[in-house]
Order: sequence, then structure tokens, then C-alpha cells
Amino acid sequence: HIRPWGYLKAAAVVRRINWDDTIQDQFELGGHATGWGVNLSSNVKVKNDVVRLQFVFGEGIQNYMKDSPVDIGIKTNNDPVRPFTGEPLPIIGVVAFLDHKWSEKWGSTIGYSRQDIDNSDGQAGNAFKVGQYALGNVVYYPVSNVMVGGEFQWGQRENNSDGFKSDGYKLQFSFKYNF
Repeated sequence: HIRPWGYLKAAAVVRRINWDDTIQDQFELGGHATGWGVNLSSNVKVKNDVVRLQFVFGEGIQNYMKDSPVDIGIKTNNDPVRPFTGEPLPIIGVVAFLDHKWSEKWGSTIGYSRQDIDNSDGQAGNAFKVGQYALGNVVYYPVSNVMVGGEFQWGQRENNSDGFKSDGYKLQFSFKYNF
């Protein structure tokens, strides 16, 4: 849906996920599941600024997301032939960024993103559960086709159940010339 103020988009995905049991033994560990997801995104223009928003939810769509490691988690099962099954992992992701133009030569971006996975009961304690990321920058355009700037970035990972949570910080300087 496109309007002068920006746009609103919706998208969906449905996929079949298969896995094979390649070992000939008394267990049957092969299987399949259905992954699905819905994504809503928007860019909203406010004077010279742009607000960028995105929301996604579904199950078994982690391969479409940056940083998420697996689509299927191990689920315990009370069956001696099939002691484990696979289940598509539920995920929710959000993104919110603001591109601000201070003047013709100065601009900034500030933003935040997060993804939360509902881990299955058979996943390891160190399985990825929550990822967060935020940044803020200031960029300068001294002449046409040239950009220079600095950016501060923060990221955080939280594991499934082993208590691990870690923050990462980065200061980045960039220079760009358009040929």
C-alpha cells in the first residue's frame, strides 16, 4: 500500500522442511514440518526523516533472519522408536529505525532490532534465544559523492537456559566515495 507518506507492505511464507535419518539403527529420527511466517514493514516519511519499521512472526523461518541459527528444534517424545521429533521454532522479530537529516550535509540514523525464539524442550542450554542490536551514527557529506561518519553499535545475545548473556560494543568509522 503506497501513499505519499510512505508505504505499508505485508508478506507471507509457507515452506516444507525435511530431515533424513541416515543411520540404520533401531531409531527413526527422520521427519518433516511446515514453516510459516508473516512480515509487515513500513517506511513513514516525516518531513526530511524516514521511520523504518518491521515486524515478523512465525515458526521455522529462522533461515530467513540474520543471526538465527536453526529453524527446527529437538522435542522430546515418549516413543522408544522415535525418542525425539523436530518442531519448527516460533520466532518474533522487530525492527525500528529513524533516518534523520540534520541539514544538507549532516545526517544520522538511530535504531533497534530484536528477535526472540521460543526454544524447544530438547534444545541445548547454549542454544540461541534472544538477539538484540542497536546503533546510532552521525554522517557528514562534505561534497557530492563523499560521505564520512562514525557509528556506535551495541549487540546482545542471550542463550536458551544456561544463563549466558553477552554484550558487544563497536565503534566504527566509515568513508565512502561514489564513483
